[in-house]
Parts: sequence; C-alpha cells; structure tokens
Amino acid sequence: MALRPFRWLPHNGGRHAIQADLVAHDDATTLCGEALVVPDNRPTKGQWCWPTCTDCDAAWRAAEGILPFPRPTSSGRHVSKEPVR
Repeated sequence: MALRPFRWLPHNGGRHAIQADLVAHDDATTLCGEALVVPDNRPTKGQWCWPTCTDCDAAWRAAEGILPFPRPTSSGRHVSKEPVR
C-alpha cells in the first residue's frame, strides 16, 4: 500500500493526480474526472514540467488536508520572499 493515496502522472498536456496504487495498463480516472489508461513507459522530464491540473490539485489538497494554493495572506501583513537563513 502506498504511503499517500494519490500520485501525479503527466497526461493530456498536464500533470494529473490518480490513485497511488494503480499500475501500468489499469483503467483510471484522474481527480478531475479524466479517464485514462496508466502507461507502462516512464514520463519524460519534459512531461513532468507540464502544468499541474488545477482541479486535480484542489481535490488532492482537500483530500490531504492541505491549504489551497496560492495561500491567502493576512491583510496588512508582508510576506517576505527572502530565503530563510
């Protein structure tokens, strides 16, 4: 069993979330509802750079209890982009 319930997979021009325990040739549905067959070849480096599907990202974050992205900031509070030292 996988440690996390979902994993990411490049598909149809974007990175989508699917059930983590799926293997090659399994029929699958992404978290955004797209049907696919899990490929048996590894995605290319370029495919991993495709944009993340916003619907899959929102569903994944909700399932994992992670705040939405981008995270809202408190009004009046400056969020520094300086690296932490």
